[in-house]
Amino acid sequence: MATIVKRRKKDGSFSYLARIRIARRGSGDYTESRTFPRKAMAEEWAKRRELELSAPGGVITARWRNVTLGDAFERYLEEFGQGAGRSKRATIEQLGRFPIARVMITDLTSEQVIDHAQMRRNSGIKPSTINQDVVWIGIILKTAAAAWKMPVDLNEFESAKLLLRGKGLIAKAGERDRRPSEGEISRLRAFFQRSQRIRPSAILPMEDIMDFAIVSARRQAEIVRLRWSDLDEGSMTCIVRDAKHPRQKLGNHKRFKLTHAAMEIIERQPRQSGIDEIFPYNGKSIGTRWRGACVASGIEDLRFHDLRHEATSRLFEVGYEIVEVQQFTLHESWDVLKRYTHLRPEKLQLK
Repeated sequence: MATIVKRRKKDGSFSYLARIRIARRGSGDYTESRTFPRKAMAEEWAKRRELELSAPGGVITARWRNVTLGDAFERYLEEFGQGAGRSKRATIEQLGRFPIARVMITDLTSEQVIDHAQMRRNSGIKPSTINQDVVWIGIILKTAAAAWKMPVDLNEFESAKLLLRGKGLIAKAGERDRRPSEGEISRLRAFFQRSQRIRPSAILPMEDIMDFAIVSARRQAEIVRLRWSDLDEGSMTCIVRDAKHPRQKLGNHKRFKLTHAAMEIIERQPRQSGIDEIFPYNGKSIGTRWRGACVASGIEDLRFHDLRHEATSRLFEVGYEIVEVQQFTLHESWDVLKRYTHLRPEKLQLK
């Protein structure tokens, strides 16, 4: 019920405070107030707001009416961002800098989601990247509705997503099947060897790291996390700590099988006192050196991650079955693993 309180101001005039209080069993009372220069204005506002708040979901909507989408981004990172990958966190933080982040979350419309996608498209962004924006907006809206009980209109978001996909503004990234040729590997090897001769004190043994990636199927970040204490030379296995997983990363430690070639590379790495990492280097530095080597060697569109694809394909080419390859690569899904079987006929060994 609303109450109107008359107040005297310092200049002798009066103001009128309209206060609404609604008792809510089990979830705390809801209060809302506003000050007006005339009593009639206060009474008119109180009547209108009481009517609005009495509608289904009215109080819930009122609680969140000043919360922006950007606020939801920040809350999501604070509550659920632990263990999120660098690229995921960067995508959400970037979304927080766009105009859509300033929209009140309870007022978000399909038109505003579409406007965001069109703005990104007009700035030269690919549909697959725009799709990542839309995916994360959807995840955070659904989190807001389920975890925080915000009155989010998910139908508006789904309508926008349906139109964007139909118009080609968003699309899933195409599956990448790039494999380095033998000539490209030879050119990179020559570059790393030449660099080592020029700078004997260079820290990164890039030739060994490249070769290890090709024979172990390990990702760039995984290579630098491998530990001597996790290596079992007898069974030729090692543990990947915090292995990549679609829903769990931190604490997802998994043992994988090593090839003979991978073991040979590990065994020639120097053991350093007080250092447990087999390859005690910075993953970002490896990426920087790799990109520089590709440019210097005239190699286009070859990523370090493509070496994992090469390693996986080689395992199939020598005759391993999917269930066996998975013990080396640690792919979570057989369906995902199938796309790595881009075999070269001339490499296939007959049983």
